[in-house]
Amino acid sequence: MYKEELRIIKRLDNGSLYADLLLIEEMFRYPDMRQGHLRITYDNKGKVCGYLPVAYYYHSTNGDDILSYIASMPNSPPVSPTYTPGAENILKNIAQSYFDCDVIADFPFTQQHTTASLYAMPLKQYWQFLSASRKKDLRRKLKKTECLTIQTGNLEDIRSAWQWMQLIWDQRNGRFGSIPYHQYLETTLSWLKVLEKSQRVELKIDKYMLNGQMVGVNCCAIHRYNNQYHCDDYLTWYNQEKASGLGISSTINNFTNPKLAGYRYNLSNPGLYGNTQAGHQYKWDIIPEPLRLTQSVIDIS
Repeated sequence: MYKEELRIIKRLDNGSLYADLLLIEEMFRYPDMRQGHLRITYDNKGKVCGYLPVAYYYHSTNGDDILSYIASMPNSPPVSPTYTPGAENILKNIAQSYFDCDVIADFPFTQQHTTASLYAMPLKQYWQFLSASRKKDLRRKLKKTECLTIQTGNLEDIRSAWQWMQLIWDQRNGRFGSIPYHQYLETTLSWLKVLEKSQRVELKIDKYMLNGQMVGVNCCAIHRYNNQYHCDDYLTWYNQEKASGLGISSTINNFTNPKLAGYRYNLSNPGLYGNTQAGHQYKWDIIPEPLRLTQSVIDIS
């Protein structure tokens, strides 16, 4: 980025996660992202009042380059409805073909779509929204993982869990396209390291143990945006033979955790317009419709 762009980022820094310079630089390192720069807007006095990181994405389905903004871990739809400072001043003034999936509240040109998000709540309250058959099904899945214990993990545990992710990847029929296995792993770990280095996030990494050995890991990022705490659930990688059902169990363990009460809990987006990502249907199913929060789908340039 140019020196002036760097100065703008520092000048408008409001302490939120996506105002951090390290994260913006990391966005521009995503695979297939080129010519990264800031889209800047000014108020009527000529003073900078907002910016949005954008870059050209060279992996579109029709072969054309798409100007894109990604506010989350690469190769995963946005899980956190947050923006850089003043981004709404840009979004409300421009419109052209561009797909985004973040929250900009009360804008007339946005369409709200439900997401795999809800406000964290006690388990007893959550059960009230489930049918009798659904309660029975989820209790059965939770019981399967009662033999597992939870310990605090770290990023190296995520690397170790990669052996299981490769197997799941193959079963999802090319869900990640042509991205090489290890490129996905290293890009994911690089992003999480930047989150940790920013000191604006608490990485909550739980490793699930069976007979003293790790059989799964879950990674969430906890941060604050617009006076609301967010818990973004990035990944759950697990041994399918020894920890089947851990994706569902870890999710319920997270959003019923008393320490997260009232937080907006965001599972990585399972899809839009009824197109569910392979292997992610449970993210819809686990959150009853009355509890699902929304995000905006916006067309911008």
